[in-house]
Amino acid sequence: MSHHSLRWRFTLGFITLQLVTIIASFGLVLYIATLSAPRGAVPSAWYPQEISNSVTVGHNGKATIDPTPALKTVLHEWPTSWFLIRFADGSTLRHGEMPKDIAENAAFLTNFRSVELRGYIDAPDRQATVDTMSTAAGEATVLAGGVSMSLYQLVFVVGQITIGVPALILLVVTLFGVPWVTKWSLRSLRKLTDRLNKVDFQARGGVVDENGLPKELLRVVREINLALNRLDAGFEKTERFFVNAAHELRTPIAIVQVRADTLPQSDEKLHIQKSIRRLTAITNQLLEIERYRQNPPISQTIELDHLLSKVVADLAPFAISEGYEISFDTDVFKVPMEGDDEALQRAFSNLVRNAIRYGGGRGDIAVKVEADGSVLISDQGIGIAQELHSRIFEPFFRVNPHGSGAGLGLSMVNEIIGKHGGFIELRSSPGQGSVFIIRWRNALRVEMHRREHQIRPFVADG
Repeated sequence: MSHHSLRWRFTLGFITLQLVTIIASFGLVLYIATLSAPRGAVPSAWYPQEISNSVTVGHNGKATIDPTPALKTVLHEWPTSWFLIRFADGSTLRHGEMPKDIAENAAFLTNFRSVELRGYIDAPDRQATVDTMSTAAGEATVLAGGVSMSLYQLVFVVGQITIGVPALILLVVTLFGVPWVTKWSLRSLRKLTDRLNKVDFQARGGVVDENGLPKELLRVVREINLALNRLDAGFEKTERFFVNAAHELRTPIAIVQVRADTLPQSDEKLHIQKSIRRLTAITNQLLEIERYRQNPPISQTIELDHLLSKVVADLAPFAISEGYEISFDTDVFKVPMEGDDEALQRAFSNLVRNAIRYGGGRGDIAVKVEADGSVLISDQGIGIAQELHSRIFEPFFRVNPHGSGAGLGLSMVNEIIGKHGGFIELRSSPGQGSVFIIRWRNALRVEMHRREHQIRPFVADG
């Protein structure tokens, strides 16, 4: 398993970025410098070279001038241009009128390999160069002038380009390149974040994968994994404690129940029996919750409408005996979903039992599947105050502190629905009944009913 260093990632990234910047700057400067030359010609600084390139040898063996396109352009733009080419055998080629004072000193000037004459600034014919150059007819001395021989503009333009272009590229690199290199170098942190997001309280034994992470993060990740292992061990001890405690409580509760039943009838006996029933309910629900948490859910294809129909049918006798009318209604033909059939039955049964327990012993209890697969369970009972809506799913919270409930049923329902990709909404107000709505984050595949809604009521006789 190889691990890279963040330090070297940053170093190599910025070195690469700087090299690309230098190469791009150099290439762009050369390109712009080339574009700065007049079209079809060369700057006058290269005037003597173009003259030497124009020398050719004729059929008679004598040197002649065949101006290059660039030289033609210069001669056309500068009518004052002139040049004199002196060959080793003393022969010459000339063009234009050489200034008299320069002509008088020509013999002296040709003794030098290179001479620059900078005359009057406002008189270009007073500027000239003397260069010994190779031509097609052999080595020759080229005297040329009559054009602007100043390199000031060229030096100024090239200087500005040389400074400006790298500065502009450096600005772009600073604004965009540096953030990109930083993001690229720290991509391992995003990987670590993604891996940490997968650590789940429910998925015990999970650790953060170290593969591909930089060396600087390895120690942190290993400490995180050790901490996760310690937490797992602690959770397992706690869960075993609750399961064992629930099991151990069953026997003494049963003994107390038997002894309480033998007591003479009195208000105290009723109070004791009520407390025993609550202890029994808490113990059983604790066992159910821990059993559900510790056993991995069985994923299988479930027909939600069929499951709800069965829950209503199973609880109908209990609801009718308590004085309710209970019905099941569906807007769809089939609602297939993946999940744990037993766990979902337990969740929906709890919701229906709650409606029976707190519905006030009157009115209707309705279970309905809507067109999008949402499930509505409603009653016409006492309702729940708005300020309590956010707390009813907390463990051991009871709307009526003096009721017989254990306060764990809705907590377990919320956990089961959450594991199946759903969430519960509550619409309720005092005296108006309650509606529990189970919605699914992932759309379920539903088949619409082509007939009238099917309502299956269960009505108490008499």
